[in-house]
Amino acid sequence: MDPSHPTPRILTHEDIFRIHLYDYFRKRGFNQTAEAFRREGEVTKQPSADHDVPQGMLRDFWGLFHDIYFSNQLPLPASSNQAPDLIGSIMNIPRMVRDGYSMHFLAGFPSHDRLVSCQFSSDGSILASGGLGKKVFICYTNTCDSVTTLESHLDPISEVCFQPGSALLATASYDKTVKLWDATKPGRLLYNLIGHNGWVKSLDFHPMEREVLCSSDSFDVIEMWNVNQGVRIKNVMAGGQIIRFQPRFGRFLAVANGKIINIFDVQIWRIQGRLEGHVNDVLAMCWDSTGQMIASVSEDCARVWSVVVCGYCMHQLPSNGKRFQSIVFHPRYPNVLVIGGFQCMEVWIPETGDIYSIHAHNGSVSGLAASTQTQCIASVSSDECVKIWK
Repeated sequence: MDPSHPTPRILTHEDIFRIHLYDYFRKRGFNQTAEAFRREGEVTKQPSADHDVPQGMLRDFWGLFHDIYFSNQLPLPASSNQAPDLIGSIMNIPRMVRDGYSMHFLAGFPSHDRLVSCQFSSDGSILASGGLGKKVFICYTNTCDSVTTLESHLDPISEVCFQPGSALLATASYDKTVKLWDATKPGRLLYNLIGHNGWVKSLDFHPMEREVLCSSDSFDVIEMWNVNQGVRIKNVMAGGQIIRFQPRFGRFLAVANGKIINIFDVQIWRIQGRLEGHVNDVLAMCWDSTGQMIASVSEDCARVWSVVVCGYCMHQLPSNGKRFQSIVFHPRYPNVLVIGGFQCMEVWIPETGDIYSIHAHNGSVSGLAASTQTQCIASVSSDECVKIWK
């Protein structure tokens, strides 16, 4: 062998993978990450024209690694740069795009009620909803059975909420009460929480102290209850057409009132941040699973906010006349949002701006819910139908 003409090294599968991964970073605009990966992975070649679009091994990797990573079986190592966040985004976005933004209709339940709110139980086996009909409509996703409660509120239901890890269901109503139900025995009303002087607009359970329930009313009062004892713990004047506890720890409570979202530290009940920018009133909001972002909608637009850099609007999507009403983070793709509007659901990937519209109902999609356990999404509407998607 002539030492002056060494035999070219044969590329291994790992070499080919590194080349394509570097190329993917670069084409998605993550230039700094691409350059850092090129140096660390000693990438010296460019993909050939025959393999300009990653296929085969790389495509299979996205599918396999996504499921393992998000089930916490293969945690990524910590790093001082932003590569883990970018990799997390990449693991979600290409998979969603590759799946063709697929959201398939699974089941529908006629409710005979103009519904405004819905929520899954923690295990995803029960879906509760409520609206103008004053009674709770409960769907059992494992059997596809549904039932309406025998007892009812005196006025329309504004919101429903499950206690984490149980079938205890709370409902808020314009009759100024909060009712608690056993969703496994829908004919059974457990008891009422009475104390509000105004319409009860919203409610949410604390994610850690599960016996704690907060509810807000039209007089800007937030009541805090111990549902085990059926008593009020405290009340504060904090506004609140919509209230949502921060997931996992519950240290913060997001309170939407008009066009502004305030972030309260519930230990001291002081405002720690304010999200301003909506032109119209906020109609719905939700936290992401990490508790670091909030998504919100008004009729004219959807916004994604950073809570870490409080007040910073990271992304914005105009409704273009679709009159947004509801919003949830996708249960399978954590950086993807599903937005309910007039007759449609919008699947939105904020990092890329990609949008995919699905005709969902014959009226406004007034409520959305997501189950991380079953990876299903539920939608309710003024067309009196509950639908489940995946």
